Amino acid sequence: MPSSASKLWLHQGLGMFWRRIEKKASAMYERLSTSAGRRVKEADVPRGHVPVLVGMNIDGAVERFVVPLRLFQDPWMATLLDTSAQEFGYRHQGILRIQCDVDHFRRLIGSIDKAR
Repeated sequence: MPSSASKLWLHQGLGMFWRRIEKKASAMYERLSTSAGRRVKEADVPRGHVPVLVGMNIDGAVERFVVPLRLFQDPWMATLLDTSAQEFGYRHQGILRIQCDVDHFRRLIGSIDKAR
């Protein structure tokens, strides 16, 4: 389990990274619900994409994304996945959870997509 200092360093490092990302970065994702609120079926996830729940904690608000697999090759995404694995465990069942502020996640995937 990582120390408090390493968690703080990670949090500060991610914060500095996100502040440097332009505010209007367009995120390349699709929501897993329609504008009418109808739940999209699991079969509607396109090939080469992963459904992800993003939010800061289990009890808080989360948003569903369909993220292209290629974005998971980025070191920042690997860091988020590692942090989430420490929080939820590697044996977590169900949809992939990423513990991150939703707006920060949007900017992150937008900047990763622009860089590729």
